[in-house]
Amino acid sequence: MMKILSSLFVTGLTIAALVSCQKEDTTLEDALPVVEQETIAEETLLELDALADEAVNLKLNEGKSAVTEGDFYLSSCSVITIDNTSDPKVITIDFGTGCTGKDGKLRSGKIIITATSFVDATSERIKTFEDFYVDGKKVEGVVNKTITIDREDRSRVAEILEDITITFPGEGGTASRVASLTREYRFELPGVLRDNIVTSYGTVEFTRVNGLKVTKTISESDPLVFKTSCHRIVSGVVTVTTSDNRTWTVDYGDGTCDNLATITSGDKTRIIRLR
Repeated sequence: MMKILSSLFVTGLTIAALVSCQKEDTTLEDALPVVEQETIAEETLLELDALADEAVNLKLNEGKSAVTEGDFYLSSCSVITIDNTSDPKVITIDFGTGCTGKDGKLRSGKIIITATSFVDATSERIKTFEDFYVDGKKVEGVVNKTITIDREDRSRVAEILEDITITFPGEGGTASRVASLTREYRFELPGVLRDNIVTSYGTVEFTRVNGLKVTKTISESDPLVFKTSCHRIVSGVVTVTTSDNRTWTVDYGDGTCDNLATITSGDKTRIIRLR
């Protein structure tokens, strides 16, 4: 009888250990689609920010052709108009029914930028979207960008508020993103967008298509770093907490332009390759 009880006890411990292990593995496995979808959203919003800045710079530089070698996103099929007589001022980027940019991405619809001023060192800019798609993803909502510092060393600081929905192609569904971020922009070579580096920190609430709510925290001491040259987040650490009380961290690397990130949950770690 004692042998039977002992055997059952050992079996129970083994099953418990297996279940615990599977639970931890499942937590990491469940993290993959969350991290990938939110990274796509983050990079999409960063690129739209840079693209809007490019359009503003094009319209403000008199005598500059519609597209120059320094431009990185906009090609000749995008139509940029400015209304300086209205209050607020308005710049519209119209991609028509389809326009492939210099970055190879297909966009359609319009991005509309309103601003208190496009020339002042400090200003408020608001981006809205009209039937706008990028590579099959529909972007809707509002992005508010308040430029607080414009330094002489070719850097800028802005406060960003996002209230966005992104509809992914196919069966990706629609996800929402509400963010409060500080972004610091470093403009390396004047007029050459591909050398720009953007660091971001703050909080993001991302609700996936299945209703799972994710809170993402990015510290100022280890911010996300986005390199325009490779269209990727290349470093920074994110702490993610889900609405069902799971937590993990995501480390985007050492600054190398690759699509690798490291997810950690408890004592489990996995390197993933992002799309």
